[in-house]
Amino acid sequence: MAVRPYCAAQELHDLAFRYGLAVDSLDPAMLASVFTRDGVMRGLGQVEARYAGAAGFAAMIGEVRASFQRTQHNVFNQTFDLSDDGTVTGLTTGIASHILPAADDAPDWTLLDFAMRYHNRYAKEDGVWKFAERQLEVVWVETRKVARFSPAMLGRELRGF
Repeated sequence: MAVRPYCAAQELHDLAFRYGLAVDSLDPAMLASVFTRDGVMRGLGQVEARYAGAAGFAAMIGEVRASFQRTQHNVFNQTFDLSDDGTVTGLTTGIASHILPAADDAPDWTLLDFAMRYHNRYAKEDGVWKFAERQLEVVWVETRKVARFSPAMLGRELRGF
């Protein structure tokens, strides 16, 4: 089966952004909306789906809420391929930043960054492009201390920006 580059509709690009927004805003309904009804999320190489369906994506959001104070997903490169049978697949790269739990009075946070690749399979459902499958590949992780933002920084570090 031949595969060739596919000039993707903006809808396909937008899915990755909406996925990140859904996770970062802890919105299980939005997360489920970017997947087909039988869409799945799993780790790369895992046979079993880690999350599937509205209940699965709600559980995923619950795990994010319990594990991190905040997250921020940044989407970088996206490529898409079309196979002879009409299947559209793609690769999305990015960094997902996670603030680890800390005491309310802690001066700094610990940031955990995942450098990631999502291996995607897309499908149209009810005339709308969605993820049929996402496989997460974590390439590396990095942890470091980061400062909380405060308005006082505007005059000090950011020179009134």
